Amino acid sequence: MRADQGELANAVNENDRLVLFTIDDQKYGLPLATVDRVLRAVEVTALPEAPRIVAGVFSLQGRPVPVIDLRRRFGLPERRVDVDDHFIVAQSSTMLVALPVDEALGLARDLDDERVPAADVVPDLNYVESVVAAGAEMVFVLDIDTVLTDDEEGALRDRLAEAPGK
Repeated sequence: MRADQGELANAVNENDRLVLFTIDDQKYGLPLATVDRVLRAVEVTALPEAPRIVAGVFSLQGRPVPVIDLRRRFGLPERRVDVDDHFIVAQSSTMLVALPVDEALGLARDLDDERVPAADVVPDLNYVESVVAAGAEMVFVLDIDTVLTDDEEGALRDRLAEAPGK
């Protein structure tokens, strides 16, 4: 296989897979193409005056990465990050962010024919792109570009620019 065919095959695989994870026993997914890496949870430093959804930041190879608290976004009860939890580091169209999750489950094939637009199942959840039926379970596929509102993203950028060491 030539290199350009291999690159095309990898692109198809990335666009055809979801990184699955759980928060409070509910399964969620992110397109593999948006996921940079999955890490064990690490210590997070508070970021003063950041939007409420931002739990803080941590350093990833010298780069500050904001931690977006999906529990706050989903209106779930807050809980302390456990050493067994994971961070999914994902690239939105504008910034690299980390999402604390209870457990990273691995990869699953994204079956487009089983996807339903989110508005048909969970109206008014702008950050959920679609829902995939996985047997008897529903997997909410997140849109990483809408997890932060424009105002939250702007305020976060301001806080990051003012953070010490920048």
